[in-house]
Amino acid sequence: MKRLFTTRTNLFLLLFIVILQGCASLGLTSKKSNIIETHIDLNAVENDQLLVSLDPGPFPAGEVTFYMPSVIPGTYEYTDFGRFVTNLQAFDKNNQPLEVVKDEKNTWKIAEGKKLDRITYRVDDTFDSPEGKKIYPMGGTKIEKDEVYLLNLHGFVGYFKGGKEWSYRVTIDSPADLVPFSSMESVSHTATKDVFLAGRYFNIIDDPILYTNDDSISFTLEDIEVSLAVYSPTGAHKAADFKDTLEKMMRAQKRFLGDANNTKSYDILLLLMSMEELQHFGGVQGALEHHTSTTVVFYEGIDTAALKEYLTDVVSHEFFHTLTPLNVHSEQIHYFNYNEGVMSQHLWMYEGTTEYFANLFQVQQGLITEEDFYSRITEKIDLAKRYDDTMPFTEMSTKIVDEPYQSNYQNVYYKGALINMCLDIIIREQSGGARGFLDVMQALAKKYGVDTPFTDDKLFDEIIAMTYPEVGDFIKTYIQGETPIPYTEFLERAGVTISETDQELPSIIMVAPQQPFIAPQPNEARTRDLVVTGLNNRLSEIGFQEGDVLRVFNGEEIPALTQENMGALNNLFGTSFGWTADQEVTFEVERAGTPVTLSGTVGVAITPAKGISAMENATPAQMALRNVWLHGKEE
Repeated sequence: MKRLFTTRTNLFLLLFIVILQGCASLGLTSKKSNIIETHIDLNAVENDQLLVSLDPGPFPAGEVTFYMPSVIPGTYEYTDFGRFVTNLQAFDKNNQPLEVVKDEKNTWKIAEGKKLDRITYRVDDTFDSPEGKKIYPMGGTKIEKDEVYLLNLHGFVGYFKGGKEWSYRVTIDSPADLVPFSSMESVSHTATKDVFLAGRYFNIIDDPILYTNDDSISFTLEDIEVSLAVYSPTGAHKAADFKDTLEKMMRAQKRFLGDANNTKSYDILLLLMSMEELQHFGGVQGALEHHTSTTVVFYEGIDTAALKEYLTDVVSHEFFHTLTPLNVHSEQIHYFNYNEGVMSQHLWMYEGTTEYFANLFQVQQGLITEEDFYSRITEKIDLAKRYDDTMPFTEMSTKIVDEPYQSNYQNVYYKGALINMCLDIIIREQSGGARGFLDVMQALAKKYGVDTPFTDDKLFDEIIAMTYPEVGDFIKTYIQGETPIPYTEFLERAGVTISETDQELPSIIMVAPQQPFIAPQPNEARTRDLVVTGLNNRLSEIGFQEGDVLRVFNGEEIPALTQENMGALNNLFGTSFGWTADQEVTFEVERAGTPVTLSGTVGVAITPAKGISAMENATPAQMALRNVWLHGKEE
């Protein structure tokens, strides 16, 4: 699922977002069993566009409708990939053109369907198209001739009305020195031609392909083959940099999941962006999950150590999607409506369960401390407060592609995870520590699995039948209802309380999680200076004072702020989010008309905040529940 990170490069519009039913057809529901032959030529790039050709085989008499997807699984918003398609043409078997009418922005109609032999069209990518700014980069497309191609195929390949269950054979001509990485079934491979097979249109959507230089690693998790492929524009990062950290995390994750995970392979496609591309997408980074792979996009300029942390965090989330929605999903997911956005009510599970387990397993497997886990939960409670806390989660899920629900989407990673935390605590308490919510998910995975969806409005009844009446009360009140969750009440059951604590900031230049220490203020020249408006502990120790005007940052002069140089300033300050504590920094400021030089190490910047900690006076029962919750066993 879409997991968003925003680099903190836009200091003035700062966002801190840490790291699907088939259509019936008029007379076309019983097409012959021939495969849709699809061809993409990566060597024939013109005007930064690729030529796509589809041969669907014979149709019966009547009108044929062709679609590009408007909504794709995992993004939960209208993306309208038809915007990137130009010059769509239809031909008969004699190569004579047929009339094509564009009906809507994602829809084309061919009246003489019986004569149709093939369609062709050109597709722009999202990484440099003006329209592409509205597409999350991990779900986007990149065409960089002879260098790299990110083929999220929902951006290149459409489907015919009534044909979402038809098979595709995808033939791709490619430069000889580029290698494809994908979980899609490979039929044949040569240095310049690859043939893939997609059993139905869902597999087109679900199996992205990355063509790049051969920089990859792999390892085996019991019976799961895991691969990581990396594209780094400057070569600053290599796949080998991440192998040990990634393997350690995923081995622990596999132990936590047990036999609920049944995929045989998992591919991680990591594409690193330039600063220009990062700015194109408004600083957004992150990952988009697929059943057996994930596409991850980050800024290349991130320090390797920080990038390891980000990649580990995001992959831990995405890999949990092999539990849900891979094994546990509704009919709305299994028979996804790519053009009308018919959604399931269970985003609390698809994203919330995934995000919760991605953090819980790390403390249970000893990858992070209890204090680290508390800090993450604290952050989620704080971030959840920024959204509508009375909006029923099930209602938001079913209407997520529309406002005001779309504006609350990110809360699936915050409140969604917290919902699962509370359910986990309830089940642990009611079962005397014997079971948790993972046991429920494992049971559901065994009952359903990859090929069997559940009925959307029956899932809660199943969960309640498998657990306790209190679970039903919680679902009715806090997931289906409008009542905000009293987190303190549930946490205290496990001997954990919310009190004043220190919160680590993401960068020395921040004084609060979303507030930089400087702000633009007008000067006598009718431009704007960057003036210090707040301090954290490290800035104070270095010697900053409120009212200082920033003139030089690490040897680079800071010009007066204008609309034109905003990107350059963002680039300059953006590097701070990858600094380590021992990084030396130097600032020059103007203080009451006098230049002052300030220098020191980055250290750890903190701010006072309410946080979670273990209760000092917890009862034996509370301590026992806390231990089995956080460690899977009593200590």
